[in-house]
Amino acid sequence: MSGDTDLAARLEMLLVLQWLDDGRPPEGDVMLSVATAAAELGREGPSGLLAVMGALGALEDAGRVRVEWPGHRPGAGDARVLLSDGITRDADRLFGTGA
Repeated sequence: MSGDTDLAARLEMLLVLQWLDDGRPPEGDVMLSVATAAAELGREGPSGLLAVMGALGALEDAGRVRVEWPGHRPGAGDARVLLSDGITRDADRLFGTGA
């Protein structure tokens, strides 16, 4: 697995865990701090921020997530990430429905 693909997969799992921790919002949305995600994924600094943004783009291109930048320009720090139905279904199957 290439480094970019590996980072995207790790970011996806981080997003799923955050979605689970947030009580499984039915819309699949997660608020993501790019800087915090970079730190949690061991990719701190400016190059880490760019790497996480690239991983978000790769997940979006693959149809795994939709990324919105509410109230600011892309890259400003916080993104609203909407997980695909497939991801939330898989998470419910793996971790139980939370009901």
